[in-house]
Amino acid sequence: MKIKNPNIVVTGGKTGGHIYPALAIAEILENEYNIKTYYIGAKNGMESKILKNEKITFYGLNFAPLVGISYIRKIKSVFINIGGFFSSFLLLSKLKPKLIIGTGGFVSGPVLAAAFVLMIPIIIHEQNVAPGFTNKVLAKISKEIWITFNESSKYFPKNKRKVLTGMPLRKNFQKLIRKDSKKYFGITEDKNVLLVAGGSQGSKLINETVRELYSKITLDLNMVIIHITGTKFYDEIMNSLNEEEIQLVKSGNLIIKDYISEMEQALNAAEITISRAGASFICELIATKSYSILIPIKKSASNHQLMNAKAIEKSGMGRIIEEDVLSSEILYSTLDSLKPFSFDNIISNNAGILYGENTKDIIRKESGKYLNE
Repeated sequence: MKIKNPNIVVTGGKTGGHIYPALAIAEILENEYNIKTYYIGAKNGMESKILKNEKITFYGLNFAPLVGISYIRKIKSVFINIGGFFSSFLLLSKLKPKLIIGTGGFVSGPVLAAAFVLMIPIIIHEQNVAPGFTNKVLAKISKEIWITFNESSKYFPKNKRKVLTGMPLRKNFQKLIRKDSKKYFGITEDKNVLLVAGGSQGSKLINETVRELYSKITLDLNMVIIHITGTKFYDEIMNSLNEEEIQLVKSGNLIIKDYISEMEQALNAAEITISRAGASFICELIATKSYSILIPIKKSASNHQLMNAKAIEKSGMGRIIEEDVLSSEILYSTLDSLKPFSFDNIISNNAGILYGENTKDIIRKESGKYLNE
């Protein structure tokens, strides 16, 4: 479809949970409409690293967080964000997008505020059950609020249009075959796989707990472990391996990575994934039919990770182990109780609760109303 002014902007940052949905939305709209998409993010944020490998045009500006920091840092952040607002205003005046979509994180605030002043239509997408601070504020100036979970609706103004889109996932999560994903890692089809991923930054707590169980999981449960440690924890883990564990690495039964860009392959290879409970990652688990053991971050904003995890547990697609009770013994007994590690039927029957095939169609339809004006 031909659009008169073929520009849109997506924005969102701080974590992969905000960045990847923004990229997925951009991908959906580029495939549907003859448009050019731009990404505005933090110059030194995670998005600046991730988008180096993407085709979308990226503009990195100066933004800073306002929540979870000291009073002195908040004052400094206010001035940085005022500068970010004016930089966004000038950039958006130049790009003249027909629509701007924000996926949360402190980056979205100044960018969407500038869009509001310029009278550019704004849509926000909320990934979690409980919205973060930025999206709660931005909801007041948005044309629409897209939500992943039905439960999110109650957190937003009653007079605002709320659309249950589900989680937008990129096309590389579609039509994956498990045996091919296992082959990608050199794992035979008959082996059960455990993926361990502590979020985009890694998790020291999860790393240390699983680290104690390398031998028991691989030998007693006969599973191959793919452990993504996070860059800052990788050397510490590798240097701690004993001779038996080194042999497990050499045999391919223990695969340790600091980071992996092909996360869809790792998720699709795994029968079970141990992870945090960010909404974006949870929906990727569902899309790849990986059962989950979720360890929510205790101090996540509004305790949103625990709420996300409860939605998964209620659907029968995962278990929760809270940080306060996590131990190697409890983690191992939970894994052991899940034998024979076959969950395809459960996940196929329940996935529509949180991740719908209609997500793309809804996003196309809702965006089209503004792109065709």
